[in-house]
Amino acid sequence: MKTRFYLIRHGETEWNTRGIYQGLTDIPLSEKGEKQAEYLGKRFQNKTLKVDAIYSSPLQRAVKTAEGIAKAKGLTVIPYEHFKEINFGEWEGHTVKELTEKYGQDYTNFYEHPFTYSFPGEGSFTSVKKRSVEGFYQLLEKHKGQAVAIVSHGGILRVLIMALLDMDETFYRKTWLSNTAISVVDVSDSGKIVLLTLNDFAHLEEMEEEQGEKTWQM
Repeated sequence: MKTRFYLIRHGETEWNTRGIYQGLTDIPLSEKGEKQAEYLGKRFQNKTLKVDAIYSSPLQRAVKTAEGIAKAKGLTVIPYEHFKEINFGEWEGHTVKELTEKYGQDYTNFYEHPFTYSFPGEGSFTSVKKRSVEGFYQLLEKHKGQAVAIVSHGGILRVLIMALLDMDETFYRKTWLSNTAISVVDVSDSGKIVLLTLNDFAHLEEMEEEQGEKTWQM
């Protein structure tokens, strides 16, 4: 018996396209982000993609993204604090360029070595890792043998995946999750964790083909 987790990043926001730190700032989906969420929901209309429960970061960009899956599966989205985005405090609302200019080496150190240096708000990636892993194992205990969708944010999902797979912390800057991309993790009865899929956005490629435009980005 295995437990499956679909780990999904929210749809695009305007701040995503402008390269602005969002954190806990409750930014809505852009028009394109809403369309991405719609195609994500269509993908989960596939009956082979079983989902028994769907949890979401309480921020609206994640909840709105999760609603497409919930509608496809006849479920209710459950807000879950463990998977809210990283709190970047006073850095939120600013671009990398602005933060580099304002904070200099203090920001550059964090950007290059996020697990080593602190930042405003939540303070450290160690605490981010702790709360996300705790949340994951709480859901694993509650939903053993089932399939669970978690809609969250790119930063925290990368931290979670790295922690679950016991990956070196340098991989954080070597991985990426696109908007509404799906990563799949299976947990066996013995507790073994296997990453089956990382950053799967096939539904966006279908959207791109139908609309004739680029719909995903790094």
